[in-house]
Amino acid sequence: MAEAAGIAEGTIFRVFPDKHALIHEAVRFSVDPAPIQSGLAEIDPDAPIEAQLAEAARLVLEKMEGVMALMTALRTGPAMPEGKPMGTPPFVIEANAAINKSLAELFERHLERLRIEPARAAAAFRGLIFAGGHPLLSRAERLTVDEMVGVLLQGVVLPESDGAH
Repeated sequence: MAEAAGIAEGTIFRVFPDKHALIHEAVRFSVDPAPIQSGLAEIDPDAPIEAQLAEAARLVLEKMEGVMALMTALRTGPAMPEGKPMGTPPFVIEANAAINKSLAELFERHLERLRIEPARAAAAFRGLIFAGGHPLLSRAERLTVDEMVGVLLQGVVLPESDGAH
């Protein structure tokens, strides 16, 4: 990290007491919900729901890819120090809650079209994004943003009246 930042390693450890503290702060920075919240707030509320959800999915996917890359790097690095908890840090839970709240607010714009509460729609959408865009899937297996939005809004089965393929 020091090399990438163009500074001496000792400089980093004047700010952070150890590698664990440095990694902890890197994770905290990577899960900061502010960029997603800002991006979601900028989505045109007059755009069709499909366009709003497509932009929201792009924002969440971009953030997810960065966080997953960091988590993968952490898994391949040195183990956590003895006695350190391996649970999810509270700031990660708080960041996810903030993103879910912002997504729920996006769904609230379309309350009259929802079958479920906005918060539940946001959870379903996040789950679909996470599963369909997971980096363990090959690029060919991952869902596109349009497929994610389509599955969320219409499902995967055509209505009986439309006929079967």
